[in-house]
Amino acid sequence: MAGVSPVTVYRELTSQGASTIQALGIMANMIHESGFDPEAVGDQGTSFGVVQQHGDYGYLVTGNPAADLKKQVALLKSLGGFKAASGSTAAQAAGNFAANYERCVGCQPGGAQYNARVASAATVSGWQKSGKWPSSAGIAGGAASAAQAAAGAQQAELTAFGGDVPDWALGPTGIIQSVAESVGRMLTGTVTGAAGTAGGLEGIWKALTGIAADLNAVLKGVEWLFVPGHWVRIFCFGAGLATGLPGLHMLGKAGSGDASLATGILLVTLSGMFFFLAFHNLPADVTDLQSLLGFMSANIRKHTAGAVPPGEVLA
Repeated sequence: MAGVSPVTVYRELTSQGASTIQALGIMANMIHESGFDPEAVGDQGTSFGVVQQHGDYGYLVTGNPAADLKKQVALLKSLGGFKAASGSTAAQAAGNFAANYERCVGCQPGGAQYNARVASAATVSGWQKSGKWPSSAGIAGGAASAAQAAAGAQQAELTAFGGDVPDWALGPTGIIQSVAESVGRMLTGTVTGAAGTAGGLEGIWKALTGIAADLNAVLKGVEWLFVPGHWVRIFCFGAGLATGLPGLHMLGKAGSGDASLATGILLVTLSGMFFFLAFHNLPADVTDLQSLLGFMSANIRKHTAGAVPPGEVLA
């Protein structure tokens, strides 16, 4: 076994952002997945590392346990593994991680694997509270063997559909993403143990969620264009460029004896006003050029008449 010590795993998890409870819950699962061995390869060569990440993750195992552990924990975090280990106790975190991330045979509440991992949380918590960590992964692996035998469970298989379920309130793209994930879960539930098929389905699911994310970004951009006030901003930005660039050019010609200096100052001043309006929070009723000119005129009259108290800025 090319494992690392449990305390090394704990420190790596917490250093990358896992809370103490999350780290203990995840480690309770690692006992059963790999015995804290970053070089572990299972499920006929399709699952890798300390949590037996299932899929095209062979690059996570290189023969360098310390470096591989860092990469594996980073991937675990990016796939929502830390969030999956939710709960107020290590036992709750272990059960939730088993049910929501590992999703192995028996990993749902009441299953043999679920119960074994919840029980292992007490073992890991004892190490952390006492500060008396096993000196090697082999000793921790012995705890895994005992727990597996007591639970009468079979070797777990990771289906690797970790991560948060999208919120339906996110709109059409949120629905698309949620449906894609639900379909992925349903399909993998029927092929647990068929590693190659599960890996292919995982790729389909990732492609669908990627398309949903891209579609969401496009829809947000299109939605922005349907806000009338945003067209006013676009106009002001263009006017700022149209007056600012010639203004700077005229200022560069100042001193030649013509009106370049005065013209340049005027154009640059207008440019500054347009840029201010482009990036300023305009009132909701400013939706076209006419309302923009009215807004500017009203504020100019207010300030010219001295109606604005000291310290007040443009609305």
